[in-house]
Amino acid sequence: MGVFNEKLKSELVLEEIKRQRAIKDVVDVEEQRVKIVIFSVAGRRYAFYGANIKEILPACEISWMPCLPEYLQGLINVRGDIESVVDISCFLGGKTAAPAGSFILLVVSGGFQSGVRVDTIDDVVDVPVSAIEPPLSTLSGTTGDLVCGEIRLGQETATLLDIEKLSARIML
Repeated sequence: MGVFNEKLKSELVLEEIKRQRAIKDVVDVEEQRVKIVIFSVAGRRYAFYGANIKEILPACEISWMPCLPEYLQGLINVRGDIESVVDISCFLGGKTAAPAGSFILLVVSGGFQSGVRVDTIDDVVDVPVSAIEPPLSTLSGTTGDLVCGEIRLGQETATLLDIEKLSARIML
């Protein structure tokens, strides 16, 4: 009879555990993620939202045009479409991107579309939205105006730049 009572007790305990789990009814919700393109300019890591990157192009011949502002390096032909190329280092306080081995990010935001020359493409990653930290309040100057957040990737940090703010500065 003792074994019968233990089975009843164990069944009662299992039923109670099931009932408690049903009460908690935890729902797993996957956090929203965004694609980020991480690149380097003048030895520093930056990023753009992947939704604003139409294409990543290897360095190609840039046709110089007279009377362009310092931040415009010239024009490129992308399968018959003529695009301007922005030297983003002019806005980030660094030196001009080296033509050999560099890349051109074809960026799109609203009515703005242009190539942006960068030194290297470091990675394209999906990150949780919560991993994007707000920009430091101490940022100022030209670079600070373009920053919309920071992303920690292990020990490294990449500064997230806002293409809309960049386009607003270019279209002045």
